[in-house]
Amino acid sequence: MDYPTSMSINLLDCSPDSYRLLDKIKEKIYKGEYLSTGQTLSIKKINLDQLTDNQMNNIKKDVWINRLLRHENVLPFLSCFLQSENLWIASPYCQFGSASDLSKPSGLIELAIAFMIRDTLAALEYIHNQGIIHRAIRGQHILVYGPQGKCLLTGFQYATSTMSDGKLLQSVHSYPDNAKTNLNWLAPELLEQNLLGYTSTSDIYSLGITCCELANGCVPFSDLQPTEMLLDKLTGNFPRPIDSNCGELSELPTNDLNEEERLRYEAYRNRRFSSHFHTFTVDLCLHHDPYKRPSAAQLLNHKFIKQLKKLDSGTNLLTILNRDS
Repeated sequence: MDYPTSMSINLLDCSPDSYRLLDKIKEKIYKGEYLSTGQTLSIKKINLDQLTDNQMNNIKKDVWINRLLRHENVLPFLSCFLQSENLWIASPYCQFGSASDLSKPSGLIELAIAFMIRDTLAALEYIHNQGIIHRAIRGQHILVYGPQGKCLLTGFQYATSTMSDGKLLQSVHSYPDNAKTNLNWLAPELLEQNLLGYTSTSDIYSLGITCCELANGCVPFSDLQPTEMLLDKLTGNFPRPIDSNCGELSELPTNDLNEEERLRYEAYRNRRFSSHFHTFTVDLCLHHDPYKRPSAAQLLNHKFIKQLKKLDSGTNLLTILNRDS
């Protein structure tokens, strides 16, 4: 296989000798060190000979898009280079994991979700202005970084451009060939593949699903078959943040719950989210009509997000998480 030299990024040295691999985080991903400065990094090491053509194209897309983007809430690739058949990608080490990790087992408190969604909206406003639809907004692609818990958006291997031959498309019709892992978060108009296509507001729907994921600590629609999930979405049914206002909780039989389910049930029953959070999630992000969903810029001015401005200047995501633990 011929490996494209255009996959190089050299904000840091492009040599394996400049790095030390430390602990293995998960398959192909290591905690590493940049030797000249001692900086801790996340290093992905991919054997390109083991990839299918589709996987190779997705890696190339991820790198290409990342080279175009520079925003404080988008995970940067600090170095990307080839060593024989191995592709090395170095990025900041996000020591607190993903928003999805932090939400388990029974969800996050509202202020923590607001911090995460605010940073994600800032990233979405930026990439939408760059003509990019993410198509994979979910808790796993929101990484928590640094002493203040800044959130960084990743997962651009699933993205697509709204530009074609130098012209801005009014809508996009292409279906992602790697969509399977993100089906539960995708907007109904993207899944439906009708003549109208979809726009950047499909990311806003996915953001609403992510709000439910982070609030409830579990993947929305996970108890449904794909066809059932698609039918629910196309008929306007969707999940919502579960709290004491949810009538189904009082009707739920609890005798057969296992320990994890019982802990989650108690957490849901003893909390109440604000009306602003419910409105933001259900009435706006998850609106069935994509043309009635607000833009990322508009959602940044919603009261659910603006409540963060009332906090003390020293309050950030990590202080909120530590206070709640």
